Amino acid sequence: MLTARHITKRFQSVTALSRVDFDLKAGEVHALFGANGAGKSTLAKVITGQIAPDEGSITLAGEAKSFARPRDALDAGIGIVTQETSLASDLAVWENIILPRYGARGRVRRAALKAAAHNALAELGHADDFDLDAPATELSSAQRQIVEIAKAIALEARVIIFDEPTASLSPSETARLFAIMERLREDGRGMVFVSHRLEEIFTITDRITVLRDGKAVAQNVDTHTLDQNELIRLMVGREIGTVSRGVPVDRSSGPLVLSVEGLSAPPMVRDVSFQIHAGEIVGLGGLVGSGRSEIAETLFGLRKRTAGTVSLFDRAYRPTSPTEAIRSGVGFLAEDRRRQSIVPDLSVRENILLAHLGARRAFTRGYSARAAKIVELADLMELPRHRLADDNLLNFSGGMQQKALIMRSLILDPKLLILDEPTKGVDVGSRASIYALLRRLADEGLAILLISSDFEELMALSHRIVPISDGRSIGSVPTELIDEEQLTLLAAPRASMGKQIAILDGLAEAHGGAAFWALLSHDTVLTLAASQSAEALTGLGAGAVRPYADTRIPAALGARAGETGPQTWVGEADGASTLLIPVASPRDHDLGWVGLTIPAGAASPDTAEVARMLAERLRHDLENQVRIKSTEETP
Repeated sequence: MLTARHITKRFQSVTALSRVDFDLKAGEVHALFGANGAGKSTLAKVITGQIAPDEGSITLAGEAKSFARPRDALDAGIGIVTQETSLASDLAVWENIILPRYGARGRVRRAALKAAAHNALAELGHADDFDLDAPATELSSAQRQIVEIAKAIALEARVIIFDEPTASLSPSETARLFAIMERLREDGRGMVFVSHRLEEIFTITDRITVLRDGKAVAQNVDTHTLDQNELIRLMVGREIGTVSRGVPVDRSSGPLVLSVEGLSAPPMVRDVSFQIHAGEIVGLGGLVGSGRSEIAETLFGLRKRTAGTVSLFDRAYRPTSPTEAIRSGVGFLAEDRRRQSIVPDLSVRENILLAHLGARRAFTRGYSARAAKIVELADLMELPRHRLADDNLLNFSGGMQQKALIMRSLILDPKLLILDEPTKGVDVGSRASIYALLRRLADEGLAILLISSDFEELMALSHRIVPISDGRSIGSVPTELIDEEQLTLLAAPRASMGKQIAILDGLAEAHGGAAFWALLSHDTVLTLAASQSAEALTGLGAGAVRPYADTRIPAALGARAGETGPQTWVGEADGASTLLIPVASPRDHDLGWVGLTIPAGAASPDTAEVARMLAERLRHDLENQVRIKSTEETP
């Protein structure tokens, strides 16, 4: 479908691409993989006509092409989903989705274009999540990314380049995107997929081309012939350590740094409570539009708080501007570096020193006082010292931009560090170094609030996770008690959680008891959802994490995997009885247990009837996203 031969591109003294060859077949997803600055985005821009190569040729469907501008590539059927979104903020959502069509020939009808925008969002599964007439400036970074993807879908391009499309998406949103890509593949379209997430590369791609320092070190390799270690070696030319969860450490007994109670900043932040202690990394886990970034912005003085109390080091904390937050000892990395962080007219060094200027009260700049710190941080972040003198941070790759902005957040040695998507657009090697740095900073006593759409990353770094759903916090969960699928379930939007609660209310009402949905460890229960009667009868409330002994049904919880089996009624000392039924995702990921508790003196319903009713409600209300595990599957 597409052939690029000997593509070479130089920017002054830097050779971004050197005689790179690339092929794309119809009906395949071809990964373009490499470290930050390897040349991936540059090759994508050459293919889409955004920049002209110094040497090389492009052939599309057997016909030689020379793209003088992006419109030429669009007309030829090539679309791109960019790493940094390119939306027109003052235009409506629907206008952004169909914006490329305005440059095409022929008359257009507003109603037809708006319908096309709606259909593109519907294909992504987000038709009900957007107000088509709302201006794009009101969208979060993750929502902007979804609109960017919808633009490519609406173009009906035969070749689509996905440049880091999942950087701001949660696991469930990523799975939905992959399902769409599967349909596009079946339709015979060719897709180029750029991502730093290895699990995504191995999940969705057919072949891989690896770039290193502007050269192709591996071309058109079948994905199934590689493993993660070999792919990383190709990318960086050496071995790097794997990133995994550390040994769980309880640091909640350390000095309290930040306490948030009932925080509200409408419309996105409604009722949020959590604490962070010295040396603790607390993750905010939520889906797109849950209000995670808005919570961080409120704590940094970028949004007005309307309710709730916040204390920093046991003192009332109510910043009205980022300057106040910085001077209070708070560092902050924003989610969208292009819109919120980078000043293009300042040099790289000056961009890093913006936080220093914000905290400084003297008339002079005082840059020399931070010179040694900048060099120290540059070495820690593996950012070449000579690049600090570059006159524009936008000349850096996305990952190198992120490193510079993390340096900015650390330049003043903050006591509380708020990081929103710290590894967005960062390659595997750099990500490992960032993880090591954050763990070291926590070990040294720094309190860190971490926001990430990558739930695996969130759980690899965090000591505790605070699930966020529709602007509300759902308790606080020790990381070792939860996995990605369970966190996705716990952080589900209230509309989805409402369906779960309706199922539990139906079970409770039909059998005269209380119902709950919980995750169980060897001695601790985390309640995902509960019927209205559950708190009084079982001692379980939504979002609560409690030892079995602190509930009213310890015997049933403790016997879930015992000789009595998971689908047998277990009695308590007070006469109440509980039936626990295990549930799972269609991919057999454990989603916990649904429990039904009957008060003392009541007859226990037939287990098969309870299971049948639950299975029917799960199939109908949750659209087969959850199923009952059979007894023989249950441990």
